[in-house]
Amino acid sequence: MNLKRVLSRFKYLTFVSLIGSIALVTGACGSSDSDSDSSSANSGSSLASSSAESSSDADAGMSGSITITGSSTVEPVTNLLAEAFSELHPDVALSVSGPGSGDGHKAACAGEVPIWNSSRQIKDKEIDCLQEKGIDFIEFRVGIDGISAITSIENDSVQCLNFADLYSLVGVEATGFSKWSDANNLNAEIGGTGPFPEGDLEIFAPGEESGTFDSFIEIALEDIWEERAEAGEADANYAVRPDYNAAANDNVIIDGIAGNKYSLGWVGFAFADAARDQVKLLEVDGGDGCVAPSPATIADASFPIARFLYTYVDVSQADDPAVKGFIDFMLSDEGQKYVVDAGYVNLADSDLAQVRDSWANRTTGKTF
Repeated sequence: MNLKRVLSRFKYLTFVSLIGSIALVTGACGSSDSDSDSSSANSGSSLASSSAESSSDADAGMSGSITITGSSTVEPVTNLLAEAFSELHPDVALSVSGPGSGDGHKAACAGEVPIWNSSRQIKDKEIDCLQEKGIDFIEFRVGIDGISAITSIENDSVQCLNFADLYSLVGVEATGFSKWSDANNLNAEIGGTGPFPEGDLEIFAPGEESGTFDSFIEIALEDIWEERAEAGEADANYAVRPDYNAAANDNVIIDGIAGNKYSLGWVGFAFADAARDQVKLLEVDGGDGCVAPSPATIADASFPIARFLYTYVDVSQADDPAVKGFIDFMLSDEGQKYVVDAGYVNLADSDLAQVRDSWANRTTGKTF
């Protein structure tokens, strides 16, 4: 499965408190749902222009607060946006935290936050929860991220893994494997590239609350797991072996990988890329040969483990001045640069235009 399939199918625990103010930023007037693509693009362009207007248009007495939670993967983008926003507008208090995508959706369903982040698209059961509470949401794509399979920089035995390799090492059928070589029989059976070395297998990865956990399963493991489960070879209830070191904090995962020569795990590309002095980013073969993760290979869909990142807004709070101002800033041309600054890949122009149009028209529900 590669990014093209993700297009169709579709954690560094921290708390940041920033003080900022808000401008009354004039968003573009949205066009109707039947508008053409060019109209959507024009709407997005108007939003970008008006969102970037100087703070001279601001109500100097404006104040408020915003709490944003959810994905630790999206959190670095939001932190950069919040910092820049607070510098421009010193009267709105912002707090940003990143316990995990699932936690963000739960907080939204409880009515605790107006904005929440997710490193995967919202699930049907999460939509059901919101609907039961009478909460409608607006969906934004934020950018594109790869998921990096990583090991210690001291591990010279492994350079590239395919999806069968990953499943035979971290899938549910690998439960109890304490050495890489324990996976050799399973690996050969399902079409892996082994044999693997004789080394202690220590796995460090996100926990179940993480969107990165969900995305990794969907992209890299799901097809093999479902086939094995249907054949009665694998537990149909769990895709990943339960006996691994799970952490909500990506830095804990990085430290665990770095401290164990024959380690294996996965985190978002931006976190792994920033820790290249500690961990080795493995090439991955999704069926078209080994590809190293990089901004370029993630953007052109040649790296096989990639996904979109999302932000959601409670539509009933979308016109709160603080919320509106922050989202206007996020979607402005100025705000978009922070996606790259955080280590991710910008959306295609067409996707960004659609996001801006959804915001201008307050279009609710899943729009991708």
